[in-house]
Amino acid sequence: MLAPLPAPAPAPQTEPSLALPRSFWKDFAKRHWNREPAVFKRPFGDRAPTTGQMYEALLDAGERVRRGEYTMPLRFFIEHEEGPDGLPYYSMLMSLSNHMPRPEDGGVEGYLARLDKLLGGKRFGIVFNRLQMYQWTHWQQLSSFLSGLYEQVGVPLGNNESCIFFGNYRYTPFGIHKDNSHAFNFVVEGKKTFSVWPFETLASRPEVPKDPSLVNRPYSLFMKDKAEEDAVLSRANFIEATAGDVTYWPVSHWHRAEPTGGGLNISISVSACSAPPMFTSMAPPHEWPGHLRHTELPGKRTWQVPASVRSALRQRGQRKALLSAERESTIEWVRCLTANALDAAPPEAQEAPLSNDEWIRAHPERPIVCMPLPGKQLLVSAIGRSSTLPGSPLLRRRLERLVASLNLGKPLSVSALEQAFFSRLPSRAFSRASFRSLLDDLVRWRAVQRCPAPGRKSR
Repeated sequence: MLAPLPAPAPAPQTEPSLALPRSFWKDFAKRHWNREPAVFKRPFGDRAPTTGQMYEALLDAGERVRRGEYTMPLRFFIEHEEGPDGLPYYSMLMSLSNHMPRPEDGGVEGYLARLDKLLGGKRFGIVFNRLQMYQWTHWQQLSSFLSGLYEQVGVPLGNNESCIFFGNYRYTPFGIHKDNSHAFNFVVEGKKTFSVWPFETLASRPEVPKDPSLVNRPYSLFMKDKAEEDAVLSRANFIEATAGDVTYWPVSHWHRAEPTGGGLNISISVSACSAPPMFTSMAPPHEWPGHLRHTELPGKRTWQVPASVRSALRQRGQRKALLSAERESTIEWVRCLTANALDAAPPEAQEAPLSNDEWIRAHPERPIVCMPLPGKQLLVSAIGRSSTLPGSPLLRRRLERLVASLNLGKPLSVSALEQAFFSRLPSRAFSRASFRSLLDDLVRWRAVQRCPAPGRKSR
């Protein structure tokens, strides 16, 4: 299972990258993808994510929690050694405000010391999903890493994301399980042993459904006592990884991570998932009744679908509703694909509006997309975000020309772009305020960035 050490790819000067050489991914696809687990020794060299970067991500998450962003994909587990039958168990903390890093902690050591007092010495584990949604730097790293995989095995169109595991927990708080995704794990600090089992090794357990599709779906196992856990672990294969290493196991494999050494352990789990994206299960917008009478529920008498529900279904089947559903689904797919098939766009940049004398450029490897939508509208999308604009033929040609110019990746003058866009364009077709708003959106989405004029050096 030990894979050959690839030569680290040179990092681009303009942005952080975890790209690996094509030769690495070709060998990986041939030997390991969907076949067997592997460990790669320090493939990123000195470009690997650091403890400081992960701590800053958790500090930012803590500040968000204290501002009231309760939808953060964040879980805090506390380990209890006094579990029954010799097994520890984990509880999940619901109020996180005081248990996440604070600026006054001064860094990792201060945070761990404060947390040790709060928890009375108990072990803990933090799981922070969708890291790329909150950290632009990490979005760039994750996108560059997965692009090499995509080139060799195709693009999994599920919830491709990354997740921080941070703590001194004894083993994965949710125990032996399998996911619906292929998994890479970047060890950032400490040492980890991964117990892994091929699907068939544990599929015969009585609680496991006898469903062939389970090999690609998530499922968890629960050990009744220490003796059973020891028996299951005796059938495992083990992968050992230290800081800087990367591990992999296929979607079919059961697994459990076991940090060693007792101190702080940090890793990043990267999922490559082929399950349908979450948005495909969401119903398109349409009117439904706000409530029904209790007598409209199925009962002993002859029953039929309530009239208000039948009316909503008929409306959904009308051409206008069908076009709306197609438009909304198209928008979601375009956002997904412009985000490099990652689950969620990166955070928006906090930028001032552009001025006439500024210059901008787009990233040539992250093109902006301009495409028509049902209902005579036009979609402009980049890096997982989008804006819907009027789609008249004349305006569509102008917008397509603007996007094509930006996608060349060359420095462009804001005033020159505006002048070219509105040349001989009727004033009622599109306002100059809307044009500047679109450019400002592209800056906020990080699709374009300010740059010096040609021949001038940035300060």
